[in-house]
Amino acid sequence: MSTRQNNGKGRGIGKFSMEVRKMWKKVGLALVAVGLCLTLILGAAISVCEARPAREIVVGVRGSWTGALVDAVGPYASGTLDYFRYLNETQGGINGVPIKAMWYDNHSETTKDIFAHKRFVAAGAVLEYSYVAPGTWATLPLQERDEIPLFGNNIAEGMNTTPQWVWASVPPWNCMHASFISWAKENWAEERPPRFGYVAYNDPAAIFEGREGISEFCNKIGVEWVGHEVVPILTIDTSTELLRLAAKKPDWVYVHSYASPLVVIIKDAARLGLREEGIRFCSTPQAIDEIVVNTTGAAAAEGWYTLRVLPSPWEEGFLGGIKAPEMAVEREYIKKYRGLEPEEQSEWFPCGWGVAKIGAEGIRRALENVGIENLTGRAVRDAIFSTKDFDTGMLSHLVTLTDDKPYFVDDMLLYQVQQGKIVPVVPPTPYILPSELGVRL
Repeated sequence: MSTRQNNGKGRGIGKFSMEVRKMWKKVGLALVAVGLCLTLILGAAISVCEARPAREIVVGVRGSWTGALVDAVGPYASGTLDYFRYLNETQGGINGVPIKAMWYDNHSETTKDIFAHKRFVAAGAVLEYSYVAPGTWATLPLQERDEIPLFGNNIAEGMNTTPQWVWASVPPWNCMHASFISWAKENWAEERPPRFGYVAYNDPAAIFEGREGISEFCNKIGVEWVGHEVVPILTIDTSTELLRLAAKKPDWVYVHSYASPLVVIIKDAARLGLREEGIRFCSTPQAIDEIVVNTTGAAAAEGWYTLRVLPSPWEEGFLGGIKAPEMAVEREYIKKYRGLEPEEQSEWFPCGWGVAKIGAEGIRRALENVGIENLTGRAVRDAIFSTKDFDTGMLSHLVTLTDDKPYFVDDMLLYQVQQGKIVPVVPPTPYILPSELGVRL
């Protein structure tokens, strides 16, 4: 009985083994077929990849195309993207390597720049752009940790690292503020000293950096400082703050605000008749452009002064005769890309174009130093902060950037709204240096 049972089981096992062997043979043939297919597919893919450049140059742009700052930061960031597009279309990128310009809309909430930075790091970015100080402050430690240089629009004490990872267009806000006060004092006709007040929107850079050392500077040059007021960024009325400051009898009020809150301030100042009371106003750089004037109405903005970094898009150069030939290139391509005539452009478009050109020059020199295979954020950083006498074709002077001087705009431009048009009234004038206000960079 046991023998028959064992033989029976043996015949069953042998039959099963043969079936398994046949099954695996079929599987093996199928795998061979799949392998041949993959070889053909991958062979074709590899031949395509071999025809492509070694890699792309990734640049990250954090902009505000929505939210309270859209009228300023939106075209600023768009000008940067347009310049990189122009390089790709006309020059094949930088030294023949295409640029992948990534962008992220922070909705005017600059804490979202942290998320944008992480996204750009994951994509391999070697350079980033941010356009408002809170965004710079939010990611400053990350720029240093991840070794990616950041354009941050304005520089401030405390943004300095060793080595420097943030570069900017303009000097600290208080240097620009002091430079305007100095000009106004020199052009003051009365025997008594002029009286100055300050209005800032609720941004730490505007509130603290914008007035740091200013009252001491006023005392030093014989100007009376009457105080400051802060208005919300999201506001529909600034009457309380303006009237409180007006009660202190200022002759001049310097306003650090942009986009929608600035529109409210200009309208309220006109409605309250503050200009008729003898108060004159000046805004921080690039704050007043044609978009702002058209929104407030020409009558409300009439007589306001504004600082500038670059000429207006339709200008060929600067008051005093210095030419800006790159403005013609910017005009041509903004019209091509955006359908905008020069008079329809925001003043921020050429600013974005110019800072992209300087960043691209840094990348170009980094490529020459280390090659595309070794291109890193640190290599770009080293190249940017060794920029010397670079001609942008847009500024009144050549560009030099170092760890000790991480900004490149050296001259103040002063414009005024006259009969609805924003016209230059002062030729390029050197800014007050940070050291004169006790600012360490």
